[in-house]
Amino acid sequence: MRGLVVACVFATGCGFAGDARAIPTEEAVFRLGGASTPRPEAAGSLLPAAEVEQALRSVICWYEDASKARACLPPGETTFRALDSIAASGDRRFITPLVDMLWLDLGWERPVREALERVSGERYATAAEWYTAIQRDPPPLPEGYGEWKGRLLSLVDTRFLNLIPKEASGVPPERLVWGLGDTRTPTLESARTIRANEERYLAATDVVFGVRVNGDSHAYPERVLSWHGVAQDRAGGVDVVVFHCVPCGGAAAYRRTASDGKAYTFGVANLVAESRRLVFDTETLSLWDPVSGRAIAGPLAAKDVSLTALPTARTSWGEWKDRYPTGAVLALDTGFVRDYAEGAALRGEGGLERPQFPIASLDPRMPAKTRVIGVNLGGVWRAYPVDAIEQARLVQETVAGVTVVLVSAGPGKGVLAYDAQGTRFDRLGGSGAALEVSDRDGGRWFLDDERLLNSRNGRARPALPAAQFWWFAWAGAHPDTTVWKP
Repeated sequence: MRGLVVACVFATGCGFAGDARAIPTEEAVFRLGGASTPRPEAAGSLLPAAEVEQALRSVICWYEDASKARACLPPGETTFRALDSIAASGDRRFITPLVDMLWLDLGWERPVREALERVSGERYATAAEWYTAIQRDPPPLPEGYGEWKGRLLSLVDTRFLNLIPKEASGVPPERLVWGLGDTRTPTLESARTIRANEERYLAATDVVFGVRVNGDSHAYPERVLSWHGVAQDRAGGVDVVVFHCVPCGGAAAYRRTASDGKAYTFGVANLVAESRRLVFDTETLSLWDPVSGRAIAGPLAAKDVSLTALPTARTSWGEWKDRYPTGAVLALDTGFVRDYAEGAALRGEGGLERPQFPIASLDPRMPAKTRVIGVNLGGVWRAYPVDAIEQARLVQETVAGVTVVLVSAGPGKGVLAYDAQGTRFDRLGGSGAALEVSDRDGGRWFLDDERLLNSRNGRARPALPAAQFWWFAWAGAHPDTTVWKP
């Protein structure tokens, strides 16, 4: 299908959500957010709803059997005539659908862009800037927009028909952005693991995400996990799922049994909300946020279903292997052919100063790509800049009645967070498996990804559920988060 989801998309849809500045067209129909333009609710509609619906159906070749629409690609006269009619209408309800089409670009970039500029009276350089603009100042939507967007994305993968919410149930469809792929990203189901001391493909500096449950330690190398987005595993007798989000810059582990008592099976949705790549459950096709572990669209969002987070350590392979030489690590033989070299799956995102996908606004308290470790302390979300904690190595404070202690072996070696339960720690010593902290009474505490353990009396202090992400992703998932400052 003539480079259906590769060349065209990267040409028009992959700009950054920066400070988009509009260039007015010669004959402005209206201006997004312009002071002299009536608000959408005051201006009235230019076309009957039925005509808007018919135009939108024509432009994407609507069939009862959605799979037949692919036969209309590359787009032909029917699509281009419909775009001409849309351009001439001046009806603002077409703006958001046209931006969706511009992002997806299946060979219609030029006529879609021309129609969009004529209808809106604005001009932006990239589809990403268009998304940012309409998220900041939303134009009116046509009736049935959610179903239409599902039909549009079904030109890539028919499963999108059921993933895009047709009714209000959490994140609305206009906030969902296609993630440059389909829903067939292969997840890791009960993936083969090997013992850490038998592994031969990882370098000491490779990034891994460590999870320890009931004394059973598992490592998920980013170079493998980032290709698959989801790893479903069993650790310490508990079914766990690990979500990796390339645009978010991190991963988080959860118990698979959700707050409604059901265990779900997950896949990669390849839909993005605020530059967080979403996952979906195969049972209800609800969309989930990998950073918060909450269902955010679909049937389970209406029920406020969520997953229980597990402590997730982002560290180097050398550091993790030193601490858990007999722990389990993903084998390189996953059953899939991928370039599992370090950083290969991150090439489209790595090095970008801003989020990979459109965001309406960024929390200004830290640069967007600051890496943070986020925790929940007595109902208060809190973010700690990783670089600062790794430099300090030992940080302790009390928030909402919870005494938290954060420990790091040093730069690049990750951060662990524990509920100190009132114990005051003042020294850090040792390294690797011998890393320990001392309390003010001289007690020595050994640490792992699951707890602090007093060497004298066996008392334990549990690790807190925590994970590392880019600041923008953490703040987007937890907008009321507080921030620790050195």
